[in-house]
Amino acid sequence: MQDIKTLLRQTVPDKIQKAQTCFDWIEDINRAYLILHRPGLNAQDIVDLKLSMIFWRSRLLDRLLNQPPAWMKTEQETVLRVLTALNVCLSEAQQALAEYLLDPPLIARLMASQGHATVGFPELEQQSGPGVDLNIVANRGSSTPYEKWREDDLFTRYEVEEEGVRYRGVSFRPGDVLLANVNLDGNGVYTSLGEPRSFSSHTAFFAMLEYEGKRFPVVIETYEKGVRPVPLSIFLGPKFCSYLEIYRHRDYISACASKINRAAAEFIQSVRGYNFDSEDTDPTYMACCTVGRFMHNAAGLEPAKTISRLSHPRVQSNLAKVGLTQFEYFGPVDFLLNDCFACTGVVDNNQIERLLARELIDREFRHRFINSDLHPAKIPFPFGLNRWGIGQMRKQSLIGKLVCLFEGFTVENLPRGPDDLLAVILIAEKQVGKSIVQTRKVVMEVIADYAFLDMENFVAEQRILDALEQNFRVSWLQPDATPH
Repeated sequence: MQDIKTLLRQTVPDKIQKAQTCFDWIEDINRAYLILHRPGLNAQDIVDLKLSMIFWRSRLLDRLLNQPPAWMKTEQETVLRVLTALNVCLSEAQQALAEYLLDPPLIARLMASQGHATVGFPELEQQSGPGVDLNIVANRGSSTPYEKWREDDLFTRYEVEEEGVRYRGVSFRPGDVLLANVNLDGNGVYTSLGEPRSFSSHTAFFAMLEYEGKRFPVVIETYEKGVRPVPLSIFLGPKFCSYLEIYRHRDYISACASKINRAAAEFIQSVRGYNFDSEDTDPTYMACCTVGRFMHNAAGLEPAKTISRLSHPRVQSNLAKVGLTQFEYFGPVDFLLNDCFACTGVVDNNQIERLLARELIDREFRHRFINSDLHPAKIPFPFGLNRWGIGQMRKQSLIGKLVCLFEGFTVENLPRGPDDLLAVILIAEKQVGKSIVQTRKVVMEVIADYAFLDMENFVAEQRILDALEQNFRVSWLQPDATPH
């Protein structure tokens, strides 16, 4: 890990003065990060390194496009190689800057590598993917379900590679694990409470589904009403995710693909709802990570072992107040820390400020949760209403049936977990999400002059500490003078 940090700290002006030096520097850092052996490392250190990498890519991209060295104005093919190797999503303003440096055929190739098709270059369509947007966000139901979007043949349009595809500069194979920071602010409140420190707020898995003779590359994920497939291009898009990493089972071979794909197709039909108990062996209710355990087991691959646990005594006592007493916790970081998985690629959607704001607020939420007592009576008004509504839905009273009809639930697909926890989780996500939005502006101001992101120094900045004090207000978590 120290070798990567040393590479990241090297002086940018020196490393970009010559084209080949710049390209080699990017490739060396990319390679070092991919081959880093995560198991055995401190999880928080890995998260900090991830954020430092994202910051480095963001700053290097800005420097190359806004203050291009001399060679970028004369060596177009090299510019394309460098930007493709950096592999970070360009904003609209950055795309405009890149167009000053690259002729149309080369800018079309660059955009194709980021999942965007350019009119007039049909030869790049497979590489650029479907080029269709859908109103799908993480963990929430959508007006465009699989039964609807699979009718569009464009969602089969990818660069085929063996039994999977290549897209956004990354190879995907059935069963690949996607550790994702999804763009649902507040999504990390539950995962932030586990030990070791969580690496991402969400986990999903790649598969190839067939329909009427067509093959669809998809990401299989849990959401509020069970398990669903999301088009790969949508899941990887900047609206859905800010950042994700792909991990592959070390024992994966091509013969595993059909078994994994078959299992994925079955889960979509058989899984009834979400499960807060990730250790539950009932295959009809699943947590996000549990999907991968069942998929890999179906292919005869060793499933990831549980490393995480909701282990802090105050976390346990607070969660018990909202009905949760099962503290074994199979979390996203467990794929990272299991020896049977290795990183094969990253997708960086160039949203460092959002990621840092989330990191700060997730840390603060955890800090408050383990240094405060949870007071259910102080949870805002919707808590009681939510709890009553969930109870009515479970009993299938007349009101409960009407609520189910309005919310799109049935008695079978209601999430499995304590009703009090279900009632409070959306409130917590909303409050934490608001804190994240409020903190992003301060984050942008603080990192504006940073050349390298050192997380230890960043979180200790007085402006950051002041922002957390001002923005993070959760009345139902209050310090208690009683020793624990």
